[in-house]
Amino acid sequence: MPDLQHLDHNGAALAYRHTPGAGPLIVFLPGYMSDMTGSKAEALALWAAARGQGMLRFDYSGCGASGGDFLDGSIGRWAGDARAVIEHVAPGGEVMLVGSSMGGWIALRLGLALGDRLAGLVGIAAAPDFTDWGLDVSVDEQALLASQGWFGRPTPYDPAGYRYSKTFLDDAPAQRLLGGEIAITAPVRLLHGQRDDAVPWVLSLDIAERLHSDNVQVTLVKDGDHRLSRDADIALLLGAVADLLGAS
Repeated sequence: MPDLQHLDHNGAALAYRHTPGAGPLIVFLPGYMSDMTGSKAEALALWAAARGQGMLRFDYSGCGASGGDFLDGSIGRWAGDARAVIEHVAPGGEVMLVGSSMGGWIALRLGLALGDRLAGLVGIAAAPDFTDWGLDVSVDEQALLASQGWFGRPTPYDPAGYRYSKTFLDDAPAQRLLGGEIAITAPVRLLHGQRDDAVPWVLSLDIAERLHSDNVQVTLVKDGDHRLSRDADIALLLGAVADLLGAS
């Protein structure tokens, strides 16, 4: 495993692990309140190392081993974090993005910013615009946003619950993608479990329809949950990445 390194960016020390190798550089983008130590990220890093492929894992500011306050984070800021680390380790190089849940939203935003440098994108239960369709803020929660700048909710994905900040919610409208076409022309693979209780699987079909690229495939796993982290699910992910590398 490569050493943990840090990059100072926007007032935070961003933690990352980079394995140099053949391009395109594979970049894993974690989900909400997640980090680079998840099973999918770890498996992808081992797979990339075994084939000599360049690989980057990192933690958004305020998450995992990175510095900064989580409550200062947003889709825009975290996409900027990702871009900064990518430019630090592979300036000007081709990039393949792999985004899980919220990381899929960030991957799509980042893919637009990378333009022709985007060699491919894999979304795992990608969740663009989830603040619109998956986060109905109550009157009590609105009061907490006004008084303390954030509110919390229980979640099966973290025993400590999730925190949602005013900063995050105020930034989200500027990051929306589902109101029109998504001008990504690189190959895209979207993986989604049909027993996902957090992100509706039909969303992957919507994303596919909006993408400019014709090289888009959606794979639905009938018994798959939101995480898609079983051995068979991870094998599916690795197969999708290998497929895109062969096409790049």
